[in-house]
Amino acid sequence: MAGGNLPGAATIPHPARMRGYAAVLVSNLFFGVAVGMFLPLLPLKLDQMGVSPLMIGINAAASSCAIFFTAPLIGGVLRRVGYTGAVFGGAWVFAAGVVAMVFIPGYWAWTILRFLAGLGMSVHWVASESWLNQAADERERGRILSLYVACFIGGTAAGPLVLTAIGSQGSTGFLVIAGLAAASALAIGPGRAGAPIFEPLAKAALAKVFRLAPRLMTAGLLMGVAQGAALGMMALYGVRAGLTEDKAALLQAALLGGGLLLQFPIGWLADRVQDRHRLIVVLALVSVVGAALLVPLTDRPVLLYPMLVVWGGCLIGLYTVALALLGARFAMIGGMAAANAAFILTWELGTFSGAPIAGAVMQAIGPAGLPLAMGLSAGAVGVLMAWRAALDRPG
Repeated sequence: MAGGNLPGAATIPHPARMRGYAAVLVSNLFFGVAVGMFLPLLPLKLDQMGVSPLMIGINAAASSCAIFFTAPLIGGVLRRVGYTGAVFGGAWVFAAGVVAMVFIPGYWAWTILRFLAGLGMSVHWVASESWLNQAADERERGRILSLYVACFIGGTAAGPLVLTAIGSQGSTGFLVIAGLAAASALAIGPGRAGAPIFEPLAKAALAKVFRLAPRLMTAGLLMGVAQGAALGMMALYGVRAGLTEDKAALLQAALLGGGLLLQFPIGWLADRVQDRHRLIVVLALVSVVGAALLVPLTDRPVLLYPMLVVWGGCLIGLYTVALALLGARFAMIGGMAAANAAFILTWELGTFSGAPIAGAVMQAIGPAGLPLAMGLSAGAVGVLMAWRAALDRPG
């Protein structure tokens, strides 16, 4: 996460800043539940319509594609409406895209509307994270951002459970998702006095980040591939592997639950190991083992769900430790905001690619294509970080 104290951190009164934190956290809890329902619902609905895994993967990528459209524009949005307006508006755009799917059915319509919902999702995400990062001072930054990630992951893990309770049939799921997004928008209002003033990012710094840390940026891309495949296609894997829809949706919940439960222990380790690159190698190896175990354990739930918790914790932990590496790398030389933006873009490029790649492999070899794609991506992250650990120079 971006480091350094920006002007807003020092000028916002403490009570207002606390209310701002609380508003962003509650907003992201609601939004996380909405996203957690949305991610498995569309693949399940499209599968019911007879759409192929590859085309379902392309539809899933539409959400991630939106970040590449919003990234060049987010600065202008924040200058015009501020952080409060961006979080509020992003949630409503997401809700509008979801509600429209009820009235405009069909694969291509849903792909376009998923892109629209993705625009709202990406604006909400970037604005929320930037709000907290800019408003926090250095003494509280880690704790505030940990709460933020925990709220969103916790909400996202709860989403499939809610979907399991209400089912994927009919329009109820879409309407509940839209209602949660609306609650997310309304929750931000009480914290508007704690929003910092937007500080623009120097665009020229982005290219320098890629030159200074090419392996870390490439690893971010591969992490995104693995996580994009998991979040976009795990429910479909379960159905194709013979599970019922409710049990298939629980696969994703277990993965995200692992990310929620294990994030703090992994962060604790990251603060104590001498070389965080080696910790990423270990997490990547565990992720490869998890991918190898998915198929043989699918019909053994007593072993499957604990494995998914550990696997999900390590997959999400890769991103957490990589951000810690990013902070250590750029804290002394400056450019933290540019480094964070560059890493997010590479990670989103990976999530954009992950679902179509996994869908194509699944179409070619069956359900086992998903863990194969995820395992290869995680293994490549491990190789890159082992390479970096063997070098003396940064990057």
